[in-house]
Amino acid sequence: MIRTPSIKKLLILGVDKDRARALKALLIARRGELEAQPAGRAHVNECWYAPKTSDLRMHCLDAELGTHGVESFLTYTGELVEYLNAGDTYAPTIVRFRGTYRVTSWGDIAERHGSK
Repeated sequence: MIRTPSIKKLLILGVDKDRARALKALLIARRGELEAQPAGRAHVNECWYAPKTSDLRMHCLDAELGTHGVESFLTYTGELVEYLNAGDTYAPTIVRFRGTYRVTSWGDIAERHGSK
């Protein structure tokens, strides 16, 4: 099971409780449930090869949260950091780093771990 932020932590994103519950449901959803989402279906259809489940999840979360796409960068040690573009380096958003999902800013991770 993957580690995901709590509903209380998701409220930091400035969403109401219902939206936070919807985000949490996407965070723990199985691949088939993600593919059934409109954003999930659209992402699968635009990919030449089947996307990873984590990539599919991030696109579904992006659509639910209304952010500006899924972005990524590599740390100096070569670790992939994926995040939902909230429009500001230090705005709280959903970040996938080291196999876990968390609510933080991508700027904080870039400062702590460096970026290429």
